[in-house]
Amino acid sequence: MSIYSTDFKIISTNHIVTEAFVNNVKGLFIIDTGASHSCIDINKSEKFKLEYKVSNENASSATQEIRKTFISKKNEIKFGNIQSINNDFILFNMSYIYKTLVNKDEIEIDGLIGANLLIKYKSKIDFELKKIYLKKL
Repeated sequence: MSIYSTDFKIISTNHIVTEAFVNNVKGLFIIDTGASHSCIDINKSEKFKLEYKVSNENASSATQEIRKTFISKKNEIKFGNIQSINNDFILFNMSYIYKTLVNKDEIEIDGLIGANLLIKYKSKIDFELKKIYLKKL
């Protein structure tokens, strides 16, 4: 078993943000331990070369219920030195998230890295060093 780390930054809204590659395309993602699944903005589907179909599941967030979701299967994600294939992402319109972040920090995120990946790699977040540690099994 190998342990890898990746850096993150904490923005003014107290979100943890890191870079990751989805299907070999770099993006900016919020590390969201409260999100059950990793998600990407539906408006970024072309950027990340995502094929998707309508999902029957409703999703919810702290600010509103998300009624229309899509699912994209069998994608690759790399963050830190962990490269993971065959991952599913939930897609939905994240424009309401952007408004807050762009107004406060002038950044645009592409999605969320959720608990499904954080648990899979037994992640630990070190706020003092601003690193996420991941175990590759």
